[in-house]
Amino acid sequence: MHLKSKEIKESIASQLGKYFMRDGFIYRKTDNEFVSTKGDFVYVFNMLLTTWSDCHTLSVRLYISQKKVEKIYETVLGKSHKLTMGNSIERICKSSDGKEIANTSMAIVLTIPEDIAAAVESLLMFYNEIAKKYYERYQSLLEVDEIINTAPFSHCPAHVGGNFDERCMKGLIVARLVHSEKYEELVQVYDEAIKETMNNESIDNYYKVREYLSYNRIN
Repeated sequence: MHLKSKEIKESIASQLGKYFMRDGFIYRKTDNEFVSTKGDFVYVFNMLLTTWSDCHTLSVRLYISQKKVEKIYETVLGKSHKLTMGNSIERICKSSDGKEIANTSMAIVLTIPEDIAAAVESLLMFYNEIAKKYYERYQSLLEVDEIINTAPFSHCPAHVGGNFDERCMKGLIVARLVHSEKYEELVQVYDEAIKETMNNESIDNYYKVREYLSYNRIN
């Protein structure tokens, strides 16, 4: 029996729902993800289903959105995907310090209907043993500042993920929001780091954010 992606999503979501709801998550069907809002933080457990010729694969990505950070980012640039940090669950899981990048795969393969039950079991394990710890680790801007604004500055830490230009911009935003004593030092670091993108649009956007942070009151 061939598995259809719609049936897989609906079956998994219905079976996982009761467990996620206990922790205040709701299911967002459009993006096939569970979302929980706690104050200025939004936590996302995203399940990306990809269809291949002979099977389906389910990859989990964990995201965190910080409303104050995204509001400033959108105010300056007029757009935002509203994801402050996040990565594939394997990169988050394999990085004990939140910085080191390890390439591996924890994708779930589904070929027959019976695989759905096993997938649900794996997803619950991912949530309870990996996602919860990740969400709990970052519940304040100070904790976000600690991971996003510490060396190395040559790439995005595993727990931050995303594009490098956004790490530079959002790093500065977070530093200003927490009134970091090393803000001016970070400006110098990111001024040099953003050049490594060799992308004029990214560099222009970075300086727009930096200028906004310099001339506006940030709370």
